[in-house]
Amino acid sequence: MGNDTQLTTNNLRLSNHKRLFLLLLALTLTVVFLRNFVGETYFIPSTSMEDELLAGDFIWVNKIAYGPRFPETLLAIPFTKNKLPFSETFPSYLTWIELPYFRLLGYRKIQRNDIVVFNFPAEDGAPVDKKANFVKRCIGLPGDTLTITDKAVLINGKTVASPPKAKYSYEVYAMIDSLGSYLYNTLHVTEGGLVSSGNKYRFLLTEAEADSVSKMSNILSVTRVSVEYATTDMFPGGKFSFWNKDNYGPLIIPKKGATIKLNTDSLLLYERIITVYEKHKMNVSHDSVFIDGKYADSYTFKMNYYFMMGDNRDNSDDSRYWGFVPEDHIVGKASFIFLSLKQSLGKSRWNGINWKRSFTLVR
Repeated sequence: MGNDTQLTTNNLRLSNHKRLFLLLLALTLTVVFLRNFVGETYFIPSTSMEDELLAGDFIWVNKIAYGPRFPETLLAIPFTKNKLPFSETFPSYLTWIELPYFRLLGYRKIQRNDIVVFNFPAEDGAPVDKKANFVKRCIGLPGDTLTITDKAVLINGKTVASPPKAKYSYEVYAMIDSLGSYLYNTLHVTEGGLVSSGNKYRFLLTEAEADSVSKMSNILSVTRVSVEYATTDMFPGGKFSFWNKDNYGPLIIPKKGATIKLNTDSLLLYERIITVYEKHKMNVSHDSVFIDGKYADSYTFKMNYYFMMGDNRDNSDDSRYWGFVPEDHIVGKASFIFLSLKQSLGKSRWNGINWKRSFTLVR
């Protein structure tokens, strides 16, 4: 009798452990499914999307809008940021099994001015779905011709209005030497400061902030700063190296099914698309182009591509520097801010919750 009771107790314990395991497994699978196919939260660590998104914001990203993307990398430990816990070098995934790109239909296409989360395309050595996540505003759509002239964005020859909270670099002359802390306390301007003697400052401001600063009694002048000289860090470089962040293009954004002639200029612009994103082998010999071992004088794009820019136009690492975003890198649409943390000026730690920004829509 005693042995029977002991066996029954042990069986109950095993049964309870089994139920707990199955419950945890079901919860894990449910969360993984929701994160992959419905939506996920992301933390904003940088200022590149100010003032629409601030460093310290937690945003909800809608993955249904553009269509849920199936994972490419199947063998991965969930809830790890692509690295094993307590490691900065060992990946938390294996590339033994990789699926081709596939996305379910969404209820809308990417539209101009959407704020989009995507995998960073210029990151090499990792599967697409394991690359770092970026968030930017979609400025150029597939098939568009994009030009930037003195900071103004033109699409197909027509000027596109800047986002209302877009920031630009302004040069400010003042009569005080403490303007930085003054603007932080009055307008919460977080980027910029004194650049030379004579109370010359450089700040990143929205148009509304620049207007407010110009009306202050201790301000002599406020001038938007544009880059006129060539820079060497812009995409795609080469013969286009005279472009800069304020004067850029014209540039045609690739569209699925569009065909281009292959020549020196087009290869400079689209070689990475052909070889990296669309996975073809390409060789150039005596001005002749061979794709997958066959001579080719033209190429037809297999995917749509997008041109992304940060709202903080003079402090954003975006498509102007590293090029196009392929459709298979798109994660989802930034929809709303569900929590925002405050950061003190000049400090790295967070200082409370910004309730005015929490639970607000992303526009």
